[in-house]
Amino acid sequence: MIILNRLILLVFFSFILNSSFGQGCSDAGACSVESLNFDNPEINSQNHLSLNIEQSFGLGEKFVFISQTTAGIQYRITKFNMLELRIPFIYTAGNLGNSMGVGDLLLSINQRILSKNKHVLSAIIAGRIKTNDANKSFNNAPLPMAYQTSLGTYDIILGAYYRYVLWDFYLAYQHSFGRNSNSYLNPFNENNDNKLYYESNKLKRGDDLYFRARHFFNLKNENQIIVNSLFIYRIQQDEIVKNGSDVKLAGSEGLTVNLAVAYSTKLKNNRKLEYTLAFPIVDKDYRSDGLTRNVVIGIRLINL
Repeated sequence: MIILNRLILLVFFSFILNSSFGQGCSDAGACSVESLNFDNPEINSQNHLSLNIEQSFGLGEKFVFISQTTAGIQYRITKFNMLELRIPFIYTAGNLGNSMGVGDLLLSINQRILSKNKHVLSAIIAGRIKTNDANKSFNNAPLPMAYQTSLGTYDIILGAYYRYVLWDFYLAYQHSFGRNSNSYLNPFNENNDNKLYYESNKLKRGDDLYFRARHFFNLKNENQIIVNSLFIYRIQQDEIVKNGSDVKLAGSEGLTVNLAVAYSTKLKNNRKLEYTLAFPIVDKDYRSDGLTRNVVIGIRLINL
């Protein structure tokens, strides 16, 4: 009970911090790689193939509503490596309109390097595969990235994962190739600030560095509470095209810090049900990539 009370206080004060600092709770893919959980008992079973289903709801830039349903398919190649494909379906709605569609695919492979005396070390390589050019529109008006179902680029992710008993750590680098085909710029005749979004015409995202730390609190009946801190550092400024010239977006580089709390409960047949609450406490000044989240809640069924 003492641990649970402390976690409730953590959530409460983090929401207070959230109202004082920034926004931005989503990532561009590196921390969505489910094969990070390579050695979980639910995945580390006799079954070579497993399926996870996840549903999340979030509020993005200008409180755009974002629903994401993701199917994660994991295939254990050998006891040392795992292949995973994540397929999201995204629906967005806000004061500029709505959009929906299959989101970017995330294909990853986890190669275990070390597993000894409760120490586990793995290397991860992944690719984010665009499903469209991030150029969706509504009523013939281009939509900003907050409404897009794809980032509109091909990305590569390189990472390393380390676990010891009730702690795990993840370090990753993500690079996007080229620009997307988004065409959103602030309309000249729009004076309503609530309808002026971050500009993203021909967006070229900077590279990201990720560091994630998680701690697992064991409860009765094999249930758990998981506390997660995620640090994302955008190395370069994002870049768009405006008036025929390349424009670097001041404030688009720098640090984002997200916190999450999850409750995981054990089900029959080696399955788990997980509830998650995530929110930001620090973010960049300019967020043209559409990954801003004020808050995210999610539910996930592991090992169908």
